Amino acid sequence: MKFRNIFFIIIILISNLFSDEKNKITLQLDWLHQFQFAGYYIAKEKGFYKNYNLNVDIREFSNDINLVDNVLNNESTYSIGKSSLVIDRINNKDIVLLAAIYQTSPITLISLKSSNIKTLHDLKNKKLMITSDAKDAASINSMIKSQGIMSNDIDFIPHSFKLDDLISGKIDAMGCYLSNEPYLLENKNIEFNLFTPSDYGFDFYSGILFTSKNELNKNPKRIKNFYNASIKGWNYAFSNIEETAKLIYEKYNTQNKTLDSLIYEGQVLKKLSKTEEGEYLGFIDYKKIDEIRRLYSVLGFGNNTSIEFNNFIFNSQKVILNKLENNYVKNNKFSLLINKNNRPFSYFDNNQITGIEVDLLKLISKKIDVKYNIIEKPKNPLIFNNLKTNSVHLEFNYSIDQVNLSKTIYSKPLIKIPMGIATSHDKNIITNLSILKGQKLAILKNSHIYKELKSKYNYIDFILVDTKKEAFSLIYKEKVFGFIDNILSLSHHMIKEKLSTVKISGTLPYNLEVRVSTNKENFVLIDVINKMIPLIKSEEREEIAKKYQLIIFEKINDYSWIYKYIFPLLLAILLILVINSKMRKEIRKRKNAEEALKDYANRDSLTKIYNRAKIDSVIEKEIKDFKILKEPFSIIFFDIDDFKLINDNFGHIKGDNVLIKISSLVTVNIRGTDIIGRWGGEEFIIILPKTTSDKAFVFANNLRELISNNNFDINKPLTISVGISEYSENDTKKDLIKRADEAMYYVKKQGKNAVKIL
Repeated sequence: MKFRNIFFIIIILISNLFSDEKNKITLQLDWLHQFQFAGYYIAKEKGFYKNYNLNVDIREFSNDINLVDNVLNNESTYSIGKSSLVIDRINNKDIVLLAAIYQTSPITLISLKSSNIKTLHDLKNKKLMITSDAKDAASINSMIKSQGIMSNDIDFIPHSFKLDDLISGKIDAMGCYLSNEPYLLENKNIEFNLFTPSDYGFDFYSGILFTSKNELNKNPKRIKNFYNASIKGWNYAFSNIEETAKLIYEKYNTQNKTLDSLIYEGQVLKKLSKTEEGEYLGFIDYKKIDEIRRLYSVLGFGNNTSIEFNNFIFNSQKVILNKLENNYVKNNKFSLLINKNNRPFSYFDNNQITGIEVDLLKLISKKIDVKYNIIEKPKNPLIFNNLKTNSVHLEFNYSIDQVNLSKTIYSKPLIKIPMGIATSHDKNIITNLSILKGQKLAILKNSHIYKELKSKYNYIDFILVDTKKEAFSLIYKEKVFGFIDNILSLSHHMIKEKLSTVKISGTLPYNLEVRVSTNKENFVLIDVINKMIPLIKSEEREEIAKKYQLIIFEKINDYSWIYKYIFPLLLAILLILVINSKMRKEIRKRKNAEEALKDYANRDSLTKIYNRAKIDSVIEKEIKDFKILKEPFSIIFFDIDDFKLINDNFGHIKGDNVLIKISSLVTVNIRGTDIIGRWGGEEFIIILPKTTSDKAFVFANNLRELISNNNFDINKPLTISVGISEYSENDTKKDLIKRADEAMYYVKKQGKNAVKIL
């Protein structure tokens, strides 16, 4: 018995050893340790890689390393590169791009002002120190060649990674990052010139994470896990710059950088990631890659203009299937059973089947590569059961209560549609069903929320109906107050039947959950679809829902009786008046829409207060006004203390609610002339016209106390750190904001929950 136990222990240990070996991977950097690679350090140190059973070794760059060959020869599993990776793909090297951390490249050329290199032309016959991949990067190459300078006009020197080589005059210029060397030279009071590709119109990716096609084919799940953990690390790093900088300072500081320089680097790189502008972290656009490819072709790096870019960019949204699931999807055909009269979910339009179900099936097919056809479901299921087909049948389900769980299995919800209430036009807006005590409401017999509504609102008389037509007929005859159904079905039925005397009077705190169901033996299909659901972006769901939102709110009058009795002349006059009226309404509607769009573009999507771009423009206007009127104005820059703990302890939804509540609270407690905006994350700016910093200080302290005394449902007081700056003549917008920001950070370092003027 003992021998057998020992044998099993040995087997387990060997198994674990092989498992660890299989998931031991190497990430090769393209530079020395610094904030440039912060997300990967965080993923390793915070255990994000470990959570996916990944053992990651992160290695620094040296001049004897060829990043691409290293990956192709399995010396590195993953690596970081620049836009020159496109050249490698043009040259038929089987690499795969996973993520571009920097949407705008931080690579730049730098020279000292004392060297008299004022333009790129001055680099001719000069020594330029640069890494090989930076030299080949599209942005640097395009910038140099766009000025008519050839590669052999410049003496390229391998990079030593020593800024002293530039300071001492050993070289004339060097390739560097915007986030590094400029900061170091400023601290040494050494003047310099920068030659940045984006200033010349060449704005390309950098910090590109890549691997080999062999890795993608052999270990697709490992790639996905590494990608997810890395992106999680980057999100954390950019959300916690100071903490991340401290980690790098203590554990990855081979260059002996100061903590301040690492924090500065993180702030610059976060802007270049463009996450604050709405880009999702690591985004790679096929169009931009193709633009880089065409540019390289123009620069003479390759003439292959018909190159296939399939599998060159990793699709992070594609579902990774195991062997069983992959074989199941590959070896089966799938048929969607639909009801062609179920508008807007499935119906005929211009002799084609369309609707939400069709769009959702296309989305599923896109993410898991299933082939499908669409079959109309017979009215008599017995007929269908007797048909022998080779397809796996699936259909969309809207009510779990009515599923035969002994035979049927269903997925998690793919999309949720709000429930609403339709009434006649003379009824008020309904905000809560509790105000309808004693009223009659129609509801479909198969409605998934009937039982819950009946139990919760037992003082309402719910009338069960078989069809929507029956329900609307009861509204028309004034036999019921309204009809409850999902808002899309309500609006489409109202339009289809031209019901001009009804409207949607409100939505309810319930959703119609759309799921996929199939026979229980096809459980693998549901497993695959459930894997896909978390990868559906909110924008994809919103796009499908918006496509079918046709809600009627205005009464449609029928003036046909006029045409039968009014004389032709009066008819013509009436038509002219109607046309003119419609034109005026249309013009007014378009103007309102334009204004609404402008306002929407200026609003933060979460809090609905002004966004960073709008705050920027308001400050610029205040500066212009100051130069004319000489009236003072100040800004308040405040940050929520320990906001990360709220997200960590209560979740991001609670964190978002806190941001919304704070925005609302401040908005109602500032003057009508004051303006508040969200600067980014948990940072806010308030612009106070005609206000000195002393007055702003009093207001800020009142605001700080107001927030700390308010209840934000987080089981503890909420505090803010506040910085104030007053505009001084000759200040730039950057100067003003920087002072307020520094004042706020001073408060943070001194213990938080205070106000500082700078």
